[in-house]
Amino acid sequence: MVFALVLAAALTACSGGGKQAEKLTAAAQLASAKAKADAATSMHLTLRSSGIPDTANGVLAADGSGTHAPAFKGTLDARIAGFSAKVEVVAIDKLLYLKLPFTTEFTQADPTEYNAPNPALLFAKEGGITSLMTATTNLVEGEATRSGADVLKTITGKLPGANIVKLLNFGDGAKTFDVTYGITDPGGELRSVTLVGPFFGNATSTYTVTLDKYGAPVEISKP
Repeated sequence: MVFALVLAAALTACSGGGKQAEKLTAAAQLASAKAKADAATSMHLTLRSSGIPDTANGVLAADGSGTHAPAFKGTLDARIAGFSAKVEVVAIDKLLYLKLPFTTEFTQADPTEYNAPNPALLFAKEGGITSLMTATTNLVEGEATRSGADVLKTITGKLPGANIVKLLNFGDGAKTFDVTYGITDPGGELRSVTLVGPFFGNATSTYTVTLDKYGAPVEISKP
């Protein structure tokens, strides 16, 4: 009887150890979070920056909603010719429309002229923000952090500058950038992507993209 009890306890311990061994790798956690983001019908996006040189022109912040059409509507805070301005934006696939300050109508624009991304393409399943997750190397799982009501698992890594430039239309394509992903725990949703590196010359700048409101109703049409 004693032997049976000891054996049962040992089997239970082994079973528990097996569950621990099933913990997902950092790469598997990113893959799962990417799949959830790619499956969402829509998401809300905010973009924030820091360490941007005063002489740099380009996007400083953004706020809006997008779909995998891909499409986006919202606002961009940008520095244009040395002046900061909030610009209304509608983007559908590769077409970008801006309502600039002191104007009443949207006009079609080329985002590369403004050192800015096409925000619709950030939501593309192929080549969008989630494409960075499969291009990231040197993955390391870090400490959990709290962001508002969310507890986030953090995974850090390295990204080739070429991937950054292709997505955002600015940055040093020859350099390597640091990236930190925040994934909700529980839930496994991609909540944040923080990019740090030489976006403007030799300066080290930071851009953080926050994604939430998965699946919220969004209607986007050409202005």
